[in-house]
Amino acid sequence: MFTLIYKFNSPITRYAYILRAEYHSEGVFALKFYAQKDSKSDYKYSHIVNKGDVFNILITCLRSVQLILKDYPDASFGFIGARTIDPISNRAEDFENTQRFRVYSQIVEATIGDQTFDHFIYESVSGYLLVNRNAGDIDNKEQLIRQMFTRTYNNLLNI
Repeated sequence: MFTLIYKFNSPITRYAYILRAEYHSEGVFALKFYAQKDSKSDYKYSHIVNKGDVFNILITCLRSVQLILKDYPDASFGFIGARTIDPISNRAEDFENTQRFRVYSQIVEATIGDQTFDHFIYESVSGYLLVNRNAGDIDNKEQLIRQMFTRTYNNLLNI
């Protein structure tokens, strides 16, 4: 496993963001991003910045797919819409169909077509998978990636 790291800034939030594209077996990258100011937080993927630039931030993250495909043309991509956790009120959003997942899914569906990827949605864990059509047997590849993610991120619910 290795990780590609991208850094970008939002002129609206005035924050720097870190995008981690973690490569896993089965030729899949797990995409994760957070505001750099939260980098030391255990909840970095769960903080809500709430400054109104989510669309541009997500589009910038999705541009990494094009960049990565140049070097890894058979790559697939997955992400989880992290649940919101508020340590002050000690409340956490459920894993299923999180707010982030709903927003991310809409943007991915509107931005990334089905010419290069088959789209798989896992509402029970707020997960989304783009399986590269170069993978051959798409259903088999999806199953292998799903099993690998379940083993790797064993804190996820069964998907």
